[in-house]
Amino acid sequence: MTGILNLVSTPIGDYSDMTLRAIRSLEESDKIYCEEFKEGTKLLRFFNIKKELSNLNEHNETESSEELFMELLQGKNISIITDCGTPLFSDPGKVILNKCIDAGIKVEFLGGANSLLSAVVLSGFDISRFFYYGFLSPKAEIRKQQLKEFIHSERVSVLLDAPYRLKAVLSDISDVFEERKVFVAFNVTQESEKKFRGSAAEILNEIGEENLKGEFVIIIDKYND
Repeated sequence: MTGILNLVSTPIGDYSDMTLRAIRSLEESDKIYCEEFKEGTKLLRFFNIKKELSNLNEHNETESSEELFMELLQGKNISIITDCGTPLFSDPGKVILNKCIDAGIKVEFLGGANSLLSAVVLSGFDISRFFYYGFLSPKAEIRKQQLKEFIHSERVSVLLDAPYRLKAVLSDISDVFEERKVFVAFNVTQESEKKFRGSAAEILNEIGEENLKGEFVIIIDKYND
């Protein structure tokens, strides 16, 4: 009998968002793979879960996936967690998932809090259809070209980026989309949570000189002819 791979979503800020099913899965796992030991240890300590931890991140995903796969073949039940949020969603896990699919190993997904879904819902825009672009280029000129790709999109557009690049991305959005409505969800579910609405220029003006650094999702309203 092979083991089960559990893809466990963890809170994006407030630990109260951890589901009972997720906690039970971690408690019952033979081993847990985390993105970084610091965050993984902190989470397990909070819920008083004492389990062996191993690393699975962007630097060692291929090697760790091989180790994890062999453990599943030995009948161990394994859980994967990231620093926050959902495994595979802009985070590691794709390699081992596909190995499990090919080998017919059972995979369970345990959902939880999601910053993207939270931001889309809170935007107030028409979200019957939306376009998830994800992360833009760190280079300004390429980033602007990427933004121009969906300037006339009839769907709401969703962007993510590095914690320190909020103002830079908003500045580029202001240049490309001008007065188009924008919503920014910053540090969702955390004490420092902020929500910004207006054009990108208006949001930049509201932020002012404050050096905001944290997790954020940017929603750009659809094109209206």
